[in-house]
Amino acid sequence: MTQGEILFLIAFSALIVVMLVRSGEVKFWQAFIAGLLGFCLALTPLGTTLLWLISLVVHAVH
Repeated sequence: MTQGEILFLIAFSALIVVMLVRSGEVKFWQAFIAGLLGFCLALTPLGTTLLWLISLVVHAVH
């Protein structure tokens, strides 16, 4: 995953989280998106693995 793809993923996730907070309703998939944002921002070893898995899914779908 390139630096640009990572930044896009973080920006998109942050936008989703902001919209969720404004709506006042949080469902499971929405909490999952917020969790992904947290992992991406933390850049822990688990976050790096998660970004790799997301990359595989995106390239499989794309």
